Amino acid sequence: MKKYIIAFISCFVSVSIASIIPTILFYQPEQAELSKIFPGVVNEVPDPLFILVSASALITLWVITFDKMGITNLKNGSITGIWFGALTFTFFGFQFMALTNIVSIQFALTDIFISAIMGAIQGGAIGWSLGRFA
Repeated sequence: MKKYIIAFISCFVSVSIASIIPTILFYQPEQAELSKIFPGVVNEVPDPLFILVSASALITLWVITFDKMGITNLKNGSITGIWFGALTFTFFGFQFMALTNIVSIQFALTDIFISAIMGAIQGGAIGWSLGRFA
């Protein structure tokens, strides 16, 4: 259980820091634009409680899955994180596009690309932590 908690914390901290630049350059302007186009439907600023809950659920899923897959180092964690991030957010992006007309294909593809990069960071932190604190 200790290794899960440490892996969760190291992942949460590393991805929180790494996400600052994509948030400032991409997500905040997109969110603000969508809130103007769809007032009352899209929040100008995401609700931090829901961000915390969803991030915690996703990180927990990744930590347990990476442990079950035997990922115990930075390199394997990063590589696995790339395709986990890309595939997870391919699902979210295209599912959202299937259900709404709110986001563009450009937004979805950019989000997938950023999520693959963030997945490498997230996966690397998890893999390193699982190996270090096993």
